Amino acid sequence: MNKKYILKANHEIEALLAKKHSVGSKYYVLYFERTDEVKIAVSVSKKLGNAVVRNYQKRVTKEILREFLEDYQGYSFLLVCKIASVDLDFESKKTQIQYVLNKMKDFKA
Repeated sequence: MNKKYILKANHEIEALLAKKHSVGSKYYVLYFERTDEVKIAVSVSKKLGNAVVRNYQKRVTKEILREFLEDYQGYSFLLVCKIASVDLDFESKKTQIQYVLNKMKDFKA
């Protein structure tokens, strides 16, 4: 994923969480806000597994999100991976992430 799409600054992530706009499923939680450009952060808990497992989850999630970047222009979001997401295969992860992103578009705030 290109660096211009990465949401990394702690104060930006805290501001995003302070908006309290979120949608979720059994596998993922998505915090978001409307902005001028797309910014993405992926968070994985240490409860999920060791560093190898967590980094794999982040890599796969970012790769899936990269496909949907053009469809979600004007949003900044933080995707939190829940423990149950470890057991999903790639296609199931893609389906679940797309489901959460569609819920975000339908969200009325």
